[in-house]
Amino acid sequence: MTSGDDFNRAAESAKLLTRLSVFAGIGALILLVTTLAVSGSRGSLTLQIAAIPYVFALIFSAASLVYGILRTSVAHEEEEKKLLEKRMESRALNVEEDVRFTAGRSFANYRRFAPYALAIIAALLMAFLLWRFQMSTDPEIMALKKAALKDVSPIHTALLSSVMMMVSVLAGAFFAGQSRVAEFRWLRPVGAWLITGFAAMLLVTVSSICTANNIQGTDKICSNILFWVFAVLGAEFIVNFIIEFYRPRTLAEARPVFESQLLSFFTEPGGVMRNIASALDYQFGFKVSGTWLYGFIERSFFPVLILWAVLFWSFTTLHEIGPDQVGIRETFGKIEKRLLTPGVYWTLPYPFGTVQRFSCTELKSLYIGESVKGADERSAAPVVLWTNQHGGADEPFVVAVAGESDSKKDNSSDASISFVRMGIPIEYRIKSSFEDVYNYAYGNASPVKILRKIGEQAAAEYMAGATMDELLSFGRQKAERALAKRIQTLSDQNKLGIEIVRVGIMDAHPPVEKVAPAYQEVIGALEEKETEILKANAYAATVIPEAQAQAFEIVESARSYSSRISTVAAAESERFKFQLAAYKALPGMFKLNNKLDVLEKETAAIRKYIIGADLKDEIYEMNFETRERLDLVDIDAAELSSQPAQ
Repeated sequence: MTSGDDFNRAAESAKLLTRLSVFAGIGALILLVTTLAVSGSRGSLTLQIAAIPYVFALIFSAASLVYGILRTSVAHEEEEKKLLEKRMESRALNVEEDVRFTAGRSFANYRRFAPYALAIIAALLMAFLLWRFQMSTDPEIMALKKAALKDVSPIHTALLSSVMMMVSVLAGAFFAGQSRVAEFRWLRPVGAWLITGFAAMLLVTVSSICTANNIQGTDKICSNILFWVFAVLGAEFIVNFIIEFYRPRTLAEARPVFESQLLSFFTEPGGVMRNIASALDYQFGFKVSGTWLYGFIERSFFPVLILWAVLFWSFTTLHEIGPDQVGIRETFGKIEKRLLTPGVYWTLPYPFGTVQRFSCTELKSLYIGESVKGADERSAAPVVLWTNQHGGADEPFVVAVAGESDSKKDNSSDASISFVRMGIPIEYRIKSSFEDVYNYAYGNASPVKILRKIGEQAAAEYMAGATMDELLSFGRQKAERALAKRIQTLSDQNKLGIEIVRVGIMDAHPPVEKVAPAYQEVIGALEEKETEILKANAYAATVIPEAQAQAFEIVESARSYSSRISTVAAAESERFKFQLAAYKALPGMFKLNNKLDVLEKETAAIRKYIIGADLKDEIYEMNFETRERLDLVDIDAAELSSQPAQ
């Protein structure tokens, strides 16, 4: 029979679990609020995603709190049942009395169903938080946030994250240690996620220190690491939820579904192999760690691990140079004085030997001057206006005003100047000779930074002798060629081993603050002027050819008429000469022929009558439309032969 001391111990244990859950929840809430507050002022991606472990620590603290409260109620209820049974002389409870004791059923239902619900909620919450973080990394949103947030020193962020890191690891280790007691098992996820918060804050510290030392890209790398780690842990909730249905129920201790087995390998006290054995025993429902196979694996795990490490280390002796690459081999820091062509090469294991690979065909680029906010290498730059604020905080270039571009013409101290903002992309590649590759790799600590400084120097020198009108219109190509030549000369002088392929001038415009609105009006007027000129040229190009065509048609028509009249007149003149000669030769015959010709041609459709001069009273009408048979010659012989004889 259970004594009163047992009930008291169970009740005190449950109350202690409740208090520890409250402390864990308050600590997780303070760490969460601090992380969100600092991330709201700093704008660090790693700091934003580092708040996720504290969210889950807070949720699982609340779950453990409810577990402790219900368990305390169960302990008091059991004690009350025992006292009631003694008073009723060990008689069974009736229905009315049994209804009073519901804590046990509530606790049993909570232990049965709450872990599954927590696993689903945790998976959905993890997906939502990662989605929100992914949305917040959009360049436009980040730019808006950065403009609205206060800039906190990265050193201060590193100090604060270091303090939070120590608090997280101490609290996590404490709760993970307490969870070794069976009554406090639900504190194990809380300790695991607090230790995960320690790892996240460690990355925040590293990222902040690198940012303070102008090491670019560290924040994005650390945030990506945390993103994929949390994605795997979120997927584990779903996996545990599914495989829990197929786990044999033969173990005395049940592992909550929402408890991460991946985190338990690193957060629970004890060795990694012991944690693996515990996970296998729990999953398969029998003592897997007691089999000979597991014992063999456990004994040979570390030797095999060392063997694989040595094997992978030996792979560092093999180096491949791609088709578009060249290489330089190093042995104990000594450089081989020749370029390695594409192929496979052997060296001593790292770090005693290595091969540095370079591409002499790949185009690389850097950007100096003003860059447009929201523009990304993977997407087209957004459309911006001169009169709208955009771009970074780089200083504008100094240029001369129109009419005073030649500094040689005017060296006075009161020369008029103006300012122009622009972006200058520089495309370059490594030269292919050994000397140039060697200079690029070993001649300078950072050839890209030196090239940037050279580009800024060349741009400042050229812009000082140019005007804004030239840079915004007809002189841009000339400026690009001059800058490319100057940057190449300075690169060769500094032995960078770089070939400048192209230098461009983009987004050139006057300063946005005051000059751009007025200059925009000037440019608009100039554009209207050019538009009207182009319209006039288009009208002239339409009307002049049409008038020329009409004039050509008139001239050619006149020439044709003149030629026709002259030719006809000449022909008439020649005919008259021949007619005159014929008339002089035979006047009577000429007249008769002309009369007969007139009768034949001019009166062909008129019926004609012939009247003899001597036969005044007799008229003969002859119809020549039908041929008359006047003699035997006109008789058709065929008709005579076809008639019958008489």
